[in-house]
Amino acid sequence: MPVLIRIAFRNLLEHKAKSLIIGILLGLGVVILVVGNAFMDTAAKGIKDTFIANYTGDVFISAKTKTKETVSLFGSMSMSSSGDDMKLLPEYDKVMEHLRSMPGVTGAAGQVTGYGMAALKGYEDIDKSDDGAVAMLVLFGIEPATYNALFPDVKPSMGRLLAPGEEGLVISKRTFEKIKKKAGVEPKLGDQIVITGMGKAGFKIRSVPLVGVIGAEDEDEGKSYISYADVTTARLLSGLTIGNDEDTPVTDEQKGLLAASEDDLFGAETVVKATQVSAPKAAAPGKNAEPRKLAVADSGAWYFAVARLKNSGAAQATVASLNAWFAAEGIEAQAGDWKAASSPFGSSIDVIRIVFNIAIIIVAVVAVIIMTNTLVISVIERTGEIGTMRALGAQKGYVRRMFLVETLTIAVVFGLIGTAFAVGALGILNAAQIHATNSFLKLLFAGPVLHASASLSSILWSLVLVSLVAVAAHLYPVSLALKIEPVRAMQSE
Repeated sequence: MPVLIRIAFRNLLEHKAKSLIIGILLGLGVVILVVGNAFMDTAAKGIKDTFIANYTGDVFISAKTKTKETVSLFGSMSMSSSGDDMKLLPEYDKVMEHLRSMPGVTGAAGQVTGYGMAALKGYEDIDKSDDGAVAMLVLFGIEPATYNALFPDVKPSMGRLLAPGEEGLVISKRTFEKIKKKAGVEPKLGDQIVITGMGKAGFKIRSVPLVGVIGAEDEDEGKSYISYADVTTARLLSGLTIGNDEDTPVTDEQKGLLAASEDDLFGAETVVKATQVSAPKAAAPGKNAEPRKLAVADSGAWYFAVARLKNSGAAQATVASLNAWFAAEGIEAQAGDWKAASSPFGSSIDVIRIVFNIAIIIVAVVAVIIMTNTLVISVIERTGEIGTMRALGAQKGYVRRMFLVETLTIAVVFGLIGTAFAVGALGILNAAQIHATNSFLKLLFAGPVLHASASLSSILWSLVLVSLVAVAAHLYPVSLALKIEPVRAMQSE
């Protein structure tokens, strides 16, 4: 092998131009791979850390669904879904007791997710939908005592978080600005916010006080819609109730209209009488007034459970253990990690990585074609040398190994040079403190400012990949050279 390496370096130096062309292509490939993967890895880690610390925890539990629709912590992810995929978590108390008893679990909390629109009370009828002044909500119904302890990184920029047992609403900065734009006045802490809930139970309306505001106005699209309410409010807006709505008294005259025939109902005399029927008067207090029968929130209703672990790396083992326990206990529930909980936001980086890999494959195919053509010319120029070696007893395998060593030498040398350029470029970009100007860049930067670093595994994988590309490119030219008879090859010199 040392002999082959010496021959490889000698031949590369004798054919500098062609070696340089191949080397530059391989070096650029390494730069693209290292820098691109640095962005991908940084974005993936940033998204993971953000969601685990603020929304999903390490472990996510939901009810099993009969369909294949994806249900995340943010609800059903299917646009065609009627909402039936959002099912209550069965045997919630039993599930939470087991979850909190598992080794490595530092805390767990329940959540009810809903959707709606918010407006300042007294200004909710103002229609400014044409200019985008509609405050859409993804509403997290929580129990502050357990939830706030689970996510200590969630901090208010105005006001405070919900207190245990308190009825109220904590909104994002973007939602705050939307409400302000629609009303034309700035909401104040303590003002009543009217929430119109939207779900399979129809439209429900609740008015709750504004307790606090979290985040910044320029947050990414996903987080800027999230607001927090006490779980009772979220349950009522989602229709998770027991009991009946308030009874409406019906008079004997109105009952008579229900029993009337078609001719009586549409007769002129009946129409006149019907128009003269006044609304029933409420019974005066103390005079046989019956208590109002209002809808009451189902205090045992939860859609999801989330948990934090001492070691996030143990999430998959914890998920597997929970799913096995659900199966053994016959509980129709399923566990997942942060990515299952955050879909589709958590999977967005996977989509970007797929697009990046497709682009890399296209570039690799083009590079192989260029390198193959270059190597074909190089091999043809060395036909006499190859023929002489064959005439002196060199076997085809030896010639193949010689060209393989030359190719790998180019790949390693220029790969290392490309790695140095890539690491240097990342250092310069980080030092430049480049700020993200849109949501896509914030996703790619994993924050408002770029800070990407290349991992050792990414560098090694990049070197392996360009080496494979180089090996693939040299196979055809060498096979052409080995088809030439030694005598004819020597004559062509």
